[in-house]
Amino acid sequence: MQPLGDRRMYLPRVEAPRWVVFADFDETYLAHDGAPERRRDRRALEQFLIEEARARGIVFGWVADGPVDAVSESVAAHGLRVLPHFLASSRGAEIELFSREGGRRPWPEWEARLAAGGLFSRARVLAAVSDVERRGLKLERREHGRRLERYRFEPARASRIHEALGWIRQAADRHGVAAHAAPCHPALGDPEGAYDIDFIPRGAGKKQVVEFVLERLGLPRSRAVSFGDDVGDLEMLNAVEHGYLVDNATDEARRRFSRTAGASYARGILDVMERRIERPAAFA
Repeated sequence: MQPLGDRRMYLPRVEAPRWVVFADFDETYLAHDGAPERRRDRRALEQFLIEEARARGIVFGWVADGPVDAVSESVAAHGLRVLPHFLASSRGAEIELFSREGGRRPWPEWEARLAAGGLFSRARVLAAVSDVERRGLKLERREHGRRLERYRFEPARASRIHEALGWIRQAADRHGVAAHAAPCHPALGDPEGAYDIDFIPRGAGKKQVVEFVLERLGLPRSRAVSFGDDVGDLEMLNAVEHGYLVDNATDEARRRFSRTAGASYARGILDVMERRIERPAAFA
């Protein structure tokens, strides 16, 4: 694993959280095209978080579909300077905390919660995949992490995709794991019409991350903001009162969720936070 926290800046500790912000990582917080204007917008967002997180009471986190090693590689490749307060990776199966005082560490209560939900193992996933392939569906193994096994599924007929995804979820459930399906992302070079199938522990997922973090911080849904760019983020957007698609969102996501940030990538996140989250009177 790459040292995600090395030579990066930590956000200031927020003693009295007033808001929590959940930002999908790939193609929401981070624009993988590396365009100069995208880098400028991201650095403006980083600077805002450094200067305003404590004053406005903002706890800020990334929620990534891929495993933590993939996030770490992107952080290094794109020169991200500032780490969030927390990172939920592997589609929410792992949550780590970052702080100047404590460095990088797992969130203990989340670890305990998933441990109570049952064992996650590659053997269980392989058993589920075997069940699926006996129905004539081919799954290609892609990324993997401690609590993630990602496969790609390219359906032969689009008309039967919902039936096929139902079989995959049923097979996962029979073997004691969960399966989350979402269309692959063309902006990341994925093929059109293909699906990512993420096998993760039961009780994990982006919605569950939102619920857990709100519970731990003692905040209601009305004090939560989330950002995403594709249909895999919709459960996270619907889990809070203030959910937004960034303006570079996929067409399918826009068909299914209407509220947008008014700008793309980090600029959209920054604009919403600046206008939605005000400083309390003591800091004004």
